[in-house]
Amino acid sequence: MKPEFDVAVIGLGPAGTLSSLFLDDSSIKVLCIDKDTEIYNLPRAVTIDDEGLRMLQRLNLEKIYLDNGTQVEGAYFLDNNLKEISGIKMPEGLITKNGWMPSLMFHQPFTDSLLRKKLLSTDCSIQLGTELIDIIPRDNYYEIKTLDVKREKKNSYTTKYVLGADGASSKVRKIMQIEHEDLDYDKNWLVVDVELNIKNKLPNYAAQICDPTRICTYIPAHLPFRRWEFILLEGETKEEILKQEKIQELISPWLKASDYKILRATVYRFHSLLAKHFKKDNCFVMGDAAHQNPPFMGQGMMSGYRDALNLSWKLTGVIKKYFPESVLDTYESERKPHSRFVVEGSASIGKLITAYAAGVQNGDISSVPKELVEKGYGSYSIPPLKEGIFFNGSSDKDSMAGFLFPQPLLMEGLKCKKRLDNLLGKNFCVVSKKIVELELHQKKFYEKIKAEFVILDKDILELNPLIKDMMVKNDIYILRPDRHIFGSTSDKISFYDLTKDLQKRLSI
Repeated sequence: MKPEFDVAVIGLGPAGTLSSLFLDDSSIKVLCIDKDTEIYNLPRAVTIDDEGLRMLQRLNLEKIYLDNGTQVEGAYFLDNNLKEISGIKMPEGLITKNGWMPSLMFHQPFTDSLLRKKLLSTDCSIQLGTELIDIIPRDNYYEIKTLDVKREKKNSYTTKYVLGADGASSKVRKIMQIEHEDLDYDKNWLVVDVELNIKNKLPNYAAQICDPTRICTYIPAHLPFRRWEFILLEGETKEEILKQEKIQELISPWLKASDYKILRATVYRFHSLLAKHFKKDNCFVMGDAAHQNPPFMGQGMMSGYRDALNLSWKLTGVIKKYFPESVLDTYESERKPHSRFVVEGSASIGKLITAYAAGVQNGDISSVPKELVEKGYGSYSIPPLKEGIFFNGSSDKDSMAGFLFPQPLLMEGLKCKKRLDNLLGKNFCVVSKKIVELELHQKKFYEKIKAEFVILDKDILELNPLIKDMMVKNDIYILRPDRHIFGSTSDKISFYDLTKDLQKRLSI
């Protein structure tokens, strides 16, 4: 039996919505299910980075965040007197290899509503106010049992693949009996979002305040909004800390009570959890359903966005028969180690805040373990993907396998006039400085996977020093649909070697 849908996406938060948009952009038949009829009207995620903006650019949706976002000036660890311990300053006008500013703070209800509006204009079949009841495996598809909550009506749909983007308490994960791994950070924090009633006088940088009496976080969300996060002390109850007078007392070092309106005050358990599996048969979990981390790296939503892009191009290739179904196994092997880095890194920053606070208390910051200090802002970067569809199966600095290829830019002085990712296409891409001669069997292979061949001319290379240096080191790069580098030629690796290995990775 041929199922009604290619993919069913359960949960329409940022990760599920972006997955649906990517799949619809490739003409995949998508069923979208969410138990709520409206988007969540309070902020949760507040940060998108340069890689996220580059992803949205694929769909011409980056303006959603640009128009509703504020660039931060830096991120710091401060002592109880708000003096800098360590951190990183973001130079004004800085453009990363992805072609965007390093990060933006946004107001999620604004951005989510615009993403929802875009989703509603697609060919996706969208079922809101619909609760997932069960996922039943059939011979070569799944039957999805649902409940229309308002009408109390049960429905069923059939789909080849199921994508669980339904949050931390994921019903998909529970139905598929996928367990969690605990990565050792589990604490209660009060999260307070406010709307300013006055002209902003607060700093435009993020800060972890390492105060021995109570550690906390300050987030300069998109104006007129600001966020604070305060750890609960031992013996302190949720009821105590959620009292308005207590919240006003905690915020009093920054603002008077009349300066703001509280939008949200709630106690969250900051977890560091990772699903033991991201895939079971033809069901996948992503976003908070697959990984949960403390917010200290600002990478929670971004991890979900990386899941969305990684899985959507692979599903598209399999559904359209460019690739064999075995390619889908690499979703877990690529995304799980990467997600682990973010979860562990976020937990480490939480531990570093505590360690700095102890150092402040005893008057000796130098006592903080070096391995924790190395996890601080400015000391780490998001790593390449480790294992998967790469030359020889793993990342490599020499061939740049696993690393993101920089976005070509058209510069005017120090300003970016145009971003040129469209040159690279949306499928596999072969980038070179001159025409690549193909043997007949290679030509057929690259036609099958819909690969583009792009010659970066001298003008582009002169405007992009990073790409120019890469093209001096290696002549030809094969890029994956997600802009990660499959591999590149060198004096030790020929284009024939790369092509043969890619055929092996894709089993073609």
